[in-house]
Amino acid sequence: MEQAVILLLLIGGPAHAFLTPGESKCNGTMENSHCSVTLGGSISIQVILDVSGLQLRCKKMLPSGPIVVFTVKKEKPMIQEAFRNRTEFFINNGTLKISSIERTDSGQYIVEVFDRNGQLVKTATVELDVLENHFSIIIPVCAALAALLVIVVVSCCVYKKRRRNKRSGSDKAKKKKTTVEFWKTSDHMQDNYPHGLN
Repeated sequence: MEQAVILLLLIGGPAHAFLTPGESKCNGTMENSHCSVTLGGSISIQVILDVSGLQLRCKKMLPSGPIVVFTVKKEKPMIQEAFRNRTEFFINNGTLKISSIERTDSGQYIVEVFDRNGQLVKTATVELDVLENHFSIIIPVCAALAALLVIVVVSCCVYKKRRRNKRSGSDKAKKKKTTVEFWKTSDHMQDNYPHGLN
């Protein structure tokens, strides 16, 4: 039984590594863009092609009002505290990267682009959808079914072996009993015949 559990762990461990959420990429340079990412994964959204000489502000729209995600001034990105651990902005290619995606990351993001004088020159809206990671559900279910199958197979093998041992044990007892009875009968028959027959 221990070997079966070890086998399941060996098979299930590496399989899970191949099925983890990956990285999604999205072009958010259009006026309105729609991006999707898997829960737990990461997404890279290119929000602008060339940042040089421009200022940026990215806001996430919430029911209570917008919150700033990051700003770029003098080509230096400033990520706000609430997003700092999972969010990066790359100046060299104008890409926003959000890692370890959570359900709360879904929603509307607005990127505002300003010239050197602070005049608004462009606004881009990105709608981000966070999709469920079905592998996080499928893998444990498959592992549980495999464990159940192993338990059933092992139980059947044990049952058959015990039944065979019981049957062969009763066959040996019958054989022994028959042998004993034969010898008793033979002894009894010899007692009925005279020993001195020629």
